[in-house]
Amino acid sequence: MSLGYFMQPQQARQVKWIDRNRTIGEMLDDGSMTLSMLAKGMESENQSIKAACSILKTERENQIKSYIASGQMPRNLDEARAVVWPYDRRTQKPGWTIGQLLDNCVISQKDINYAINKTWKGQLYQACVIVLSDILNIESKKMISGNGPLHVEQKRNSFMSKEGEAATYKYGFWMGMTWAFWMVLVLADIGYLIYQIIAKNLIDGLLSLNWISWLVLILGVAVGSLVCVKMLNRTIFRRIDHLELDIKKHKAGQIGEDKVADELRKNLDGSCHLFRNYHINGKEQDIDEILLSPWGVFVIEIKNPSGNNAFELCGEEFKKRIGNKYVQVKDKRNPIKQVRGNARDLKCFLEPILSENACSAWVTPILIWANADVTSYDKDCVIDVWKINELSRKIDELKQKPQKISDKCYKEIEKKLMKFYEE
Repeated sequence: MSLGYFMQPQQARQVKWIDRNRTIGEMLDDGSMTLSMLAKGMESENQSIKAACSILKTERENQIKSYIASGQMPRNLDEARAVVWPYDRRTQKPGWTIGQLLDNCVISQKDINYAINKTWKGQLYQACVIVLSDILNIESKKMISGNGPLHVEQKRNSFMSKEGEAATYKYGFWMGMTWAFWMVLVLADIGYLIYQIIAKNLIDGLLSLNWISWLVLILGVAVGSLVCVKMLNRTIFRRIDHLELDIKKHKAGQIGEDKVADELRKNLDGSCHLFRNYHINGKEQDIDEILLSPWGVFVIEIKNPSGNNAFELCGEEFKKRIGNKYVQVKDKRNPIKQVRGNARDLKCFLEPILSENACSAWVTPILIWANADVTSYDKDCVIDVWKINELSRKIDELKQKPQKISDKCYKEIEKKLMKFYEE
């Protein structure tokens, strides 16, 4: 720390980069030194490199920020990532840059494509083109390596989409019934009023009323209307509100599953296989995602609550903050027990293959928060709990582990899991 404190930017530029006979300053000048490389240098055991990268990274970030804020066109990936994302209605992150949103998995390649087709702003358009080119370049490298992109399987109608469709149909039914009820009521009132006017000369009768009678009549109509609205709020409207909430939950769940799949696709190649919305032994509820890899089989449960939610995970208990206290969630809605049960079921399902190949790999349950803003307190939880913005680092750690599944065992598991999608 003391070395970094006394080092000046000009001195930092003279420090030589890791394993290269070139200074960091020279690499910055020719564009071969990126912010991600400087961030990596900050983790170096060499104190000179660590201090120099810390100083120059801050300096470079400020330069890029000023350059982009002046309205200039981005020329490289670092500058493209510094452009502010204008579509904050969905992200709820006003003022965030493309880089911040990508790093926190708030936006994905789909959003970048959307911006390219939607925007008329040259700076945003060029930034998105540069970012998209980088994403595609990563995929091209996977193709060149021989493994290709991550294999992904998914049936057209998942449990989540079916539940969402069912809730939508119910919502439409109740809304239709409500509107029909009101229309019938209004038409009946109009018909009755016309009948009274024609048959009983209602107008003359109303005009003959004194002010007390008018007051009683108005109060009676107001009270009757209030009672009617209260009854509707406690019955039909409450039902409609619940259905609206169900639709939002299912939509958020589907978005969360897609976001996690996109991140896995970004960080893994064709040596792995992702199976989405998998059903075992005819169960109604599906497994969100199964990842088959050389390092093991992983059962993934994905949750995508809003960012203002907080949870406490202790052992096998799952608690949600309600007000100022944490309340234990029922077993049926406990994702820890749910994903552990799914892992056990999948282990039993694959046991003949694992035993035949003497494979010691365990089916590992993982809970992934698809919203990085969620507050999650992990107190000795019995399963791994990741946030989506940690996926890249977690997968890098996974890749450092020895291979647990032989090629023969991998192919047999893959073949057995694929049968579900061929039905």
